[in-house]
Amino acid sequence: MNTKIGRSTAVAVLLFSGALAGCTATSANYPNVAWAGSETAYVLFTAPAFKDTSSKHIVFTDMWQHEEYVLFQGNGAQAEIIYVAANERDTIALDYNLPVVPMVKTWNIANAHPVVWGEKGQTGAPLGAYFYQHFRLSDVGRDCVGFFTEWDLKDDDPQLRNGKVVFGYYCEKPGVILTQAGIFNLLDNIWIRGITARFDTRFSPVAPVGSAGRKDLVALAFAQRGSGNTGNANFPFDMADFYSDVDGEDDRRN
Repeated sequence: MNTKIGRSTAVAVLLFSGALAGCTATSANYPNVAWAGSETAYVLFTAPAFKDTSSKHIVFTDMWQHEEYVLFQGNGAQAEIIYVAANERDTIALDYNLPVVPMVKTWNIANAHPVVWGEKGQTGAPLGAYFYQHFRLSDVGRDCVGFFTEWDLKDDDPQLRNGKVVFGYYCEKPGVILTQAGIFNLLDNIWIRGITARFDTRFSPVAPVGSAGRKDLVALAFAQRGSGNTGNANFPFDMADFYSDVDGEDDRRN
């Protein structure tokens, strides 16, 4: 069985046909999509623009991976980040194959505005080496940067893939220039609780006001479609993949 096709089918069955049947997903069922609070959200972004603002987190979980979509907005700036972690209790790696430009194009904001691409580069940060590229939403005069980083190398995977990835973008408010130093500072301020930051009970992400209806479907719609300038239609990304270890033993679970 093709694992990726199986996962995609399972997501569709639970989140869409399941709605027609009137069933409700619980934390004991997989896959599951839910608004995340301080106990289940991991991504923090301590950029100055987002100080004293409430981020919005949607978490997807299944037997293969944990995936978190986050929206940050404040002082006219906006960022969206997705964090994916493979299930460490199995031989699972992530097939992340999105360089910066195609990755940025998956976000709704990049489809809602004409994009002019700028310089690209690489820099170190607490999570590891980031690849990034400047871009500009030319019709609204917004300077932005797209970025990604991978880590947690699976050294028994024949393809030497990683088990964790963070990717997303940051856009300044219209008219503000995003400098190279500013980009470095931004990437230094992306944290994953339990990896590069402590658990902090003061961290309290909230669901949007007026989130009525079946909560998992509302959360999924928010992550995928947002407001037109937010969301990523590909969420949850289908990256998790079983592998046989380097000794040729297949630890794939049925």
